[in-house]
Amino acid sequence: MTVNDLNPFRADTVGKPLPGVEIKLVECNNEGIGQVAVRSRTVMAGYLDDPGLTAETIVKGWLLTGDLGFIESTGHLQLLGRLKNMIVTEGGKNIYPEDVETYFSGVAVKEYCVFAVNYVWKQQSLLNEQLMVVLHPEPGAGLSPAIIEDVQARNRRLADFKRISSYVIWEEDFPRTASLKIKRGVLADQIASHLPRDQALQIL
Repeated sequence: MTVNDLNPFRADTVGKPLPGVEIKLVECNNEGIGQVAVRSRTVMAGYLDDPGLTAETIVKGWLLTGDLGFIESTGHLQLLGRLKNMIVTEGGKNIYPEDVETYFSGVAVKEYCVFAVNYVWKQQSLLNEQLMVVLHPEPGAGLSPAIIEDVQARNRRLADFKRISSYVIWEEDFPRTASLKIKRGVLADQIASHLPRDQALQIL
């Protein structure tokens, strides 16, 4: 639906809409961030044999993608994360796990994932909401003091409300979709069912 061209090329965005594609943002917050909606002749007509889901996803001809982002003055679309993954803090700040995760790119582990603690160990409250990072070490490597120091150093560069408060060591491969995206809900349930909250969290 979008493509990056050379006028100018912006590797940090997903580019501008293709010809014949309309993009708008719905339910924007004060920062201009909203859910991306797309309208085009190439957009699907709906879900097979599921009119309910179709009605939720396609509203007045606009496909609600579930992606959150903003449109720059140049027309480039910047994506921040998925609506279903957004975390709202007690202070009303919106946090996008995918955004926080970019700060830990390059840490010497096999894979990692950011969660709200209360999302993993279910608690329907915004009070004292904290973030944690799940670290899956390379096989047989474990987490060395150098790795933890690296995570701590990167964490300090984050805005206060985005900072990770703790980490969990997870030895299993993360469950993923066919497109290799982490199944966050499945992973959260696995962690909660195998690790008690008070034993799993290690303070950064």
